[in-house]
Amino acid sequence: MKHTKNYILARSLKLFNMNGFVNVRLQHIADAVSISVGHLAYHFKNKDAIIETLYDQLKEEQEVILYEFRTAHLFEDINQQLVRISQLQKKYLFFYLDTLEVLRAYPAIKEKHQQHIAWQLQQIAWMFEFNLFRGSFKEQAQEGQYKKSTWLFWITVDNWMHARLISGLDPLNEEDFLQDIWNLLMPYFTEEGQQEFQLLCNNTMLHS
Repeated sequence: MKHTKNYILARSLKLFNMNGFVNVRLQHIADAVSISVGHLAYHFKNKDAIIETLYDQLKEEQEVILYEFRTAHLFEDINQQLVRISQLQKKYLFFYLDTLEVLRAYPAIKEKHQQHIAWQLQQIAWMFEFNLFRGSFKEQAQEGQYKKSTWLFWITVDNWMHARLISGLDPLNEEDFLQDIWNLLMPYFTEEGQQEFQLLCNNTMLHS
C-alpha cells in the first residue's frame, strides 16, 4: 500500500510539473498510475490530499537542507546548499511556478507555508550573522541592513524560477541560479570574503 501511495505521488508530481496543477484532474492521475479513480480515492480521497501531501514532502526535504544551512555557513557550504535548493525546486517545479495559485486554493498549505517562510528567514539571518562574525561580510552600513538583505535573499531564492519563466528565460538553469544568488552577496564581501569566493569559483562552475 505504501508503495502504491508513493507511486501515485510520484506520477502526480510529474503531471503537475508538466501541465500545472490546475490542469490535472484525478482521472489524469488515475490513468497515469493505471488504476481506477475509485482505487485512487482509496489512497487519496481527492486531488487536494495529494497536493497537500506533496507540499509536506517538499517542506520536510527543504527543512533538512536549511537545517544544514543553519550549521554550515562557509562559502563552500552555502554553495552546496544552494545547489540542493535548486534541485529541490526543480523536483517540485509546479509549486514554485504556481505558488500563489496553490496558496489561494489551499488555505491549509498557505498557513503551513507562511510558518515555513518565517523559519527559512531565520536560517538565512544566521548565515549573515555567522559570516559577519567571522569577517567574511562587512559591517552593516546602516541599522537593519542585514535584516532587509535576509528578506531579499529569501525572495530571490524562492521566486527565482517564476521570475525567469515570466521573463522568457530558462527557469531550470542551475548555473544562472547560483550566479544570481551569489551576486546578491558580493557587495557584502570583505577582502577575506572576496578571496574565499575566488577560491570557490576556481573549484566550481561559478564565475567571479
